[in-house]
Amino acid sequence: MAEKLRALRIARGIPAKEIVAAVRELYPKFDRTLLSKCENPEAYGVELRREATDALCAKFAPELLEARKARRKDTHRLTSRISARIETDDYTALQQLITASGYATTQDWIAEQVRRYLDEKRGSI
Repeated sequence: MAEKLRALRIARGIPAKEIVAAVRELYPKFDRTLLSKCENPEAYGVELRREATDALCAKFAPELLEARKARRKDTHRLTSRISARIETDDYTALQQLITASGYATTQDWIAEQVRRYLDEKRGSI
């Protein structure tokens, strides 16, 4: 993030004074010394908070903020998920049996097991 902060300031020719003024709206005690430390986190261990970074992007580079927020929506038809952790030996044996039973994927097998279980339980209610 520090590289982006420094790159934004240099690429846009934004004086440090303006960056400090923008961050001070959120954090009143922010100064040029802190800006320098934020631009060199490997030396000082100081990073600019997400809110301050968002405020700087909104003011000086709104296209960066939009690009970061424009995440792709999940386009999978099946959005619910089931998972479990099992021993390596059990996993290997299960994979072999699933393949031997003719299932193309583990997901196909799990979906089939879930459907069977639901049908069985719905029938007994």
